Amino acid sequence: MQTAFERLGIAASAGESDIRAAYHKLVKGCHPDSFSDPEQQRRGQEELILINVAYEQAMKIACSRSTVSPSLPCEQAKSWAKKLLERKQFELALLQLSKSESKDAEWFSLQGDTLTGLKQYTSAHQAFRAAVRMEPNNLAYRRNALDSEMRLKKAATLSGKALHQIKSLLKKGGE
Repeated sequence: MQTAFERLGIAASAGESDIRAAYHKLVKGCHPDSFSDPEQQRRGQEELILINVAYEQAMKIACSRSTVSPSLPCEQAKSWAKKLLERKQFELALLQLSKSESKDAEWFSLQGDTLTGLKQYTSAHQAFRAAVRMEPNNLAYRRNALDSEMRLKKAATLSGKALHQIKSLLKKGGE
C-alpha cells in the first residue's frame, strides 16, 4: 500500500508548498472533465479521490511537523537569549524570549537589550521601564531605562534634523 507522499510522488520530508504543487500537477492529469470517454472519466474520478485523500493526509502530516515550538521555562529562554545577544543575533534572541512561559524583570531587561540591538528604541524603552516597575530598586534596570530614553531622544532629534534638511532642499529646488 502506498503512503500519501508516495501517491503524490514526493519525498516524505516534503513541505506544504511541495505537497500543493504535486497535488495540482496530478489533478490536472486525471481530472474527469478532461476526458470525453465515460470509462476514462470514471477512472479519472477514482484517481482524483485517491489523490485528494493522499493530499489531505500529507498536509496533515506536514502541518504537524511545522507546529510552533513549545514554550520554555523562563530561565532557559533567558539563558539562550543571553548567548544569542553575545553573538549579536538579535532576532533569534527575541524569538527565544518570546517562547518564555513567564516574564520577570530580567526578562524585560533582556528584551530591552535585544530591541536596542534592533534599533527599536521606543519598544526597548518600554521594556526597560517594565523591568524598573517590577524591580524599582535595581540600579542596572534604571540605568538601562535612562540610556534607552536618551537614545530615543537622540534618534528623534536626528530624524527631525534630517527632515528639516530635506524640506529646505525641496524648497530650494522648487524656487
